[in-house]
Amino acid sequence: MNLVYKCPHCNASINAKRNIILAAESVHNKSKKGLVLLHEEIGNYTVAMSSSLTIDNGEEVNFFCPVCNESLNNMQGDNLASFTRIDEAGEESTIVISRIYGERCTFQVDDKKQVKSYGESVQKYLNPEWFLRQE
Repeated sequence: MNLVYKCPHCNASINAKRNIILAAESVHNKSKKGLVLLHEEIGNYTVAMSSSLTIDNGEEVNFFCPVCNESLNNMQGDNLASFTRIDEAGEESTIVISRIYGERCTFQVDDKKQVKSYGESVQKYLNPEWFLRQE
């Protein structure tokens, strides 16, 4: 089984050819929108964007499912978005990423609520417990 990334709303697969595909829009300039391709390997921060989307370092974006267009922004944590990952063994986890372009920050939260963090910018989010709180 290959890695599968899914929208938490519609359960559609949002990855292809080792890339996670997200719709994105600049928070401060709504005319800047397009597709973002993130490498599916956690900790690999290679990014490609459609030509209609030019985002500057430090700029905040809103992420959406490219299938159902629901927001992937995480309401429990500032500047974060999330989606589901199913690994080769069939284990499911939630992936949480920064919505600030250039920040290298990823959290992987498994079904036991254990958190793994990746990237140099994770120190900005010292307490990922926001994700573990009950709603």
